[in-house]
Amino acid sequence: MPPKHFLTSNFRVAFEEYFNAEQQKSAIETLRGHIAEVRDGSEDQRRELGVLKTQDTTPEQIQQRVAAYLDKCYWQLSQFYRYSVPCRIAEAEPYLREVIRYAQAKGGKRDVAPALYLAVSIQQVPGKEEEALTLFSAAFTDLETNDVLALGPRSELWARAHWSRLLRRFERIQEAQVQEQTIVDWIVEHPMVLPPPKLKALVSDEADSGVLNNILEHPEVLAAIAAAKEKRAGRT
Repeated sequence: MPPKHFLTSNFRVAFEEYFNAEQQKSAIETLRGHIAEVRDGSEDQRRELGVLKTQDTTPEQIQQRVAAYLDKCYWQLSQFYRYSVPCRIAEAEPYLREVIRYAQAKGGKRDVAPALYLAVSIQQVPGKEEEALTLFSAAFTDLETNDVLALGPRSELWARAHWSRLLRRFERIQEAQVQEQTIVDWIVEHPMVLPPPKLKALVSDEADSGVLNNILEHPEVLAAIAAAKEKRAGRT
């Protein structure tokens, strides 16, 4: 059984910032094993694992508690796959589909992050590219026009960059350029939020045929960063 803090956001941050490749692999295998224990375990086993609470006595209560706990596990595992080095997001597909299924059944304000993660995870799978395009389009439309949970800038930039590359593979160049310019505009408006190496890691890919592969050399980005550094220097 993983430690209690295994499913926390602090552990996820540690996974990204401090774990080496072997530690990341070990964390993924530990969580996958725990998921199997919870998913396939008996009621007694689930109580021993601390999944079920004392007040969970009816079949409905037990089912709801287990479903909510597994949803948390699936999302944490998906993030582990995303932040692995090298990135393993393609392996997260089945878990992301479970996260989306659970959210749809539960209702409430929509979170577009799982849909965007899923789009990234399947966008290079033969036969699933069209689904990925649909997911990207629907999620970003919802983000811009509907009442959905806010998306962090790193996730937005990361997903938009993958969307633009997928659009380019389909020779939808003008649409790809719109996404690329959106990324550039965000950087220009927030030039000091993300360190250049992290920014490049978020949006660049060696296979990029657009501007993103050399994002730090983009004239608008260079000018914005230089102006921000000058402004900061003037305050000291």
